[in-house]
Amino acid sequence: MYSGFYEPRLTHRKAPVEDVLWDHQRSALTVLREYLSQTETRGAALVSMPTGTGKSAVIASLLAGVEFGASGRDALVLAPWSGLSRQLREDIDSRVWDHLGVSRPDGLAPVVQVRSARSFVKHVREPHAATTFVTTMAMALQIYKEVDSDPAQMNALFAGFTAIVVDECHYEPAPGWSAAVRATNAPICLLTATPFRNDNRLFILDPDAHYRYSHRDAIRDRVLREPVFLVLDTVRSVSAFVEAVLNQAQALSAHERVIIRCGNSADVEAIARALHKRGETVIGVHETFKSGGPSGILRRSVPSPSDRPDVRYWVHQNKLIEGFDDPRVSMLAIYEDFGSDRARVQQLGRTIRNPDRQETKAPLVVSHDPEMERAWQRYRRFDEGDTPKSIATDPAGVEALLSAQPESFYWDRLFRESMDTGSSDSWKQIKFRLNTVIRQTPSQMDLDVFVKRVAQDIISDNRQVLSIGSPDSSTRVLLHLGVWNSPVLREAAFVEMALGYTVVHQNEELLFVSDTGSLPETVRSDTSPISATQLHSLLPAGTRISAISLANNDLSEWSVRSRSLRARDIQSIASEVGDSTFGFATAQGSFSNNDEDVVRYAGAKHARVSDSRKMRGTYDELRRWYDDLAVSLRSGAAPTTAIARYSTPMKSPDRPLAAHVLLDIDDSRFEPLDDGLPALTIELTGGIVDDGVFQVEINGETIDASIHWNEETLRFVVAPSKEIPYRSMIDSRLTFWQFVNREQAIRVATADGLVYANRNFWALQRTDSASENGLLSILEPIAALAAVAGEKGNLDAGGKWKDDSVFGLVDNALLPEELEDDATVLCTDLGAEIADFIGFTRRRVIFVHAKSKKESKATKVSAAALHDVVSQANKNLRYLTLGNTDHPKTDYWTNAWTTGEFGPAARLRRGDAQPSGPEYWKAIDAVIQSHAAMREVWLVLGACLSKGALQEELAKQSPSPSALQAHALLTSAWSSAQQCGVRLRVFCSD
Repeated sequence: MYSGFYEPRLTHRKAPVEDVLWDHQRSALTVLREYLSQTETRGAALVSMPTGTGKSAVIASLLAGVEFGASGRDALVLAPWSGLSRQLREDIDSRVWDHLGVSRPDGLAPVVQVRSARSFVKHVREPHAATTFVTTMAMALQIYKEVDSDPAQMNALFAGFTAIVVDECHYEPAPGWSAAVRATNAPICLLTATPFRNDNRLFILDPDAHYRYSHRDAIRDRVLREPVFLVLDTVRSVSAFVEAVLNQAQALSAHERVIIRCGNSADVEAIARALHKRGETVIGVHETFKSGGPSGILRRSVPSPSDRPDVRYWVHQNKLIEGFDDPRVSMLAIYEDFGSDRARVQQLGRTIRNPDRQETKAPLVVSHDPEMERAWQRYRRFDEGDTPKSIATDPAGVEALLSAQPESFYWDRLFRESMDTGSSDSWKQIKFRLNTVIRQTPSQMDLDVFVKRVAQDIISDNRQVLSIGSPDSSTRVLLHLGVWNSPVLREAAFVEMALGYTVVHQNEELLFVSDTGSLPETVRSDTSPISATQLHSLLPAGTRISAISLANNDLSEWSVRSRSLRARDIQSIASEVGDSTFGFATAQGSFSNNDEDVVRYAGAKHARVSDSRKMRGTYDELRRWYDDLAVSLRSGAAPTTAIARYSTPMKSPDRPLAAHVLLDIDDSRFEPLDDGLPALTIELTGGIVDDGVFQVEINGETIDASIHWNEETLRFVVAPSKEIPYRSMIDSRLTFWQFVNREQAIRVATADGLVYANRNFWALQRTDSASENGLLSILEPIAALAAVAGEKGNLDAGGKWKDDSVFGLVDNALLPEELEDDATVLCTDLGAEIADFIGFTRRRVIFVHAKSKKESKATKVSAAALHDVVSQANKNLRYLTLGNTDHPKTDYWTNAWTTGEFGPAARLRRGDAQPSGPEYWKAIDAVIQSHAAMREVWLVLGACLSKGALQEELAKQSPSPSALQAHALLTSAWSSAQQCGVRLRVFCSD
């Protein structure tokens, strides 16, 4: 029997398809047909056959059966890439039958390439003859989106389909395509040439519908050939490599062909030109080429078999790894190696097919190093045995790991017994953590249908669902097992595993999802997180915020993108002038709940909440926590003041229009899809939106991207004019733009003045200016400061300033009340002063800056007076900082104080005398540098600032310019002092 797919037979005859298939093909076909004959399937069928063993003939023969066209029913066939789907359509429609030497079966329906999702949906919904549709996996996802990603609509659309046939099912080029296929509710036939690539990751398999034809069996049956390997001497140049390849190719016959694999487009072109220059027939294939080239030897894509030129050499990077079926290929030359064993084995599979099943010479594989041979040997050892030794494809492997668990042992102070992981009551053994994301419940949600889709997501995430329990009518608990190879090993195998759980709890309009792994895709796509406005109520007044991370809603080029703060109490630290442009991304705080201390974390982007408190970890505790959170969310309580100082979260506006966009993305977290591409570099992350389009510059290329708001998902959607061949290192299933959209990795300024960041809209107006808990908390009113006669004034007979001056209040009242009896107080006014007074003890240093207007010119809010005193305080803060090595001017500190009009007065107001100014500074600086000292700056303001008047003015809808300037100046002083570890106190009138 002949099933090779290159040289067609010269004659065609009417014959049953099974009569011209090989034994293993008939066995695979039998498994699939028995699977389709079931009235109810328990999962997908899986056929694993190595490259070159006639998988396309199995697919074509299946589709020609009575289950499909002959019975008037449709079929959908999926392939990973458009080139493969076009080739598969030709195989099914004609080429398989030509190569088998039989007539096209009468029962095979017309084979049609799907061009667009919209036309497909329209065609299927209208009356039509039975059709075999062929397309890509990505198109399956587009079809799903065309019916609003509604499983019910998808199910109805595919009601007339016998099955979905998926070729090379180990791929997932478009995240979610497998969910789209499962939503059809049609039987699924999976076929793959690489069983080692986790075929059980995207679908639940029917354990009785699995056929595997091993590589070992294919060698035994002479369906495949065993290659030989040759390591070349180190070759650094293209010309030297080409010469080495030509030398080895001399042993080939005239009809044999050669594939050369390169690492980038430049090498593909260089090697193709070098071969062409030496008189060889050659085609170089790369997606970046403009077809033809100067010599007509460069192509953007691999020509279909019917249009394929008959050349001796084929040069590529990734285009010929799969889907290039030519049994004449008997030599493979590797100029640059691959990044994975899967790619190595797939590429080598182009050389080993043996359609005539005759004794032939072994194909030759030449490369710079022995890695190709090592990979091949690893693959062959993997293939040994009746079933592949892979946890990914062999559920029994997981069962073996579970059965190896001890029945009982003593651990962590308890005698423990193994659990029944498959029991629906297994949730009773779980130690739950108070950690959840809070989402909006989808309209008309069916909890069990939703959880079934979540289970599929867990399987897609390399975890196996062991059981699903129902603690109560509104909750489902999924117990699952994750299995992976130890990350500390380079090539060897050591299987590790971990139990995890996912809890889905519905509370009216709220959905709580607690997952020990990543958030299931169904939760991401079908629900939206609660808003930051709602999340605020989970950090209510009285919560002491100790850590907060902030995202800046100022999208200007030089703005700080984010910052984080940690302190015992964020409320006690200085606010900054630009605080209102920052919105909180995450916050952690503590509070008391029914006499129980609670530490709570809240994240705005995904609405994640977690609590640390004493608990046993039972489900009852988790359920009570969910209920408490729901009550708090519905209370609408105002947030703690430490959060209120930042941007205010707003409800989503109706149809927001993007005016300015920035990609909020770290380019170092992406890797190339192709081995030869450079690291991703984003030179321009966005800018102004013009008619719905903005521009980014990536790797030196300007790319247009449109942006619009999706009313259903409540997200912005970015549609680029060009795909970027990079994928996320966080989730390798997501390409660059898919990651941007799924994670909403953008910041958007809208036309109405709001900013969208972390999946929330924010207003940048400051709302806490008049709050007692903000800036006004550092203002300490003293009634006497309203009626002072001036800043300094005359001294009495004892050499003291009178109490009706600011100096008098500082010297006679404020400093004596604050400092111990052993304190030293110096008047350092005049000259190049660093303060008007300095008071210090062994544990405390105070710089006092005084300012006053005369009683006749008194004002309640003087921005001018504040400007002078704040400037003096700020410029001298460095002398209060740890590590300071600057020395102030001190030579006048031992001289008498006098202004000419007032004085003289002793500068040492109290304490021990020093012989010189530098000695005074040495004593002061020793305290400052001790780490244990409290360092303070006082602003003492007479007749120029009233706390009450400032608060009243700031509370107005339009505060006076003087009040706004005063607020900005004081905020600047507070912030500057805080950054230096210095406490700021402002004494003013009441």
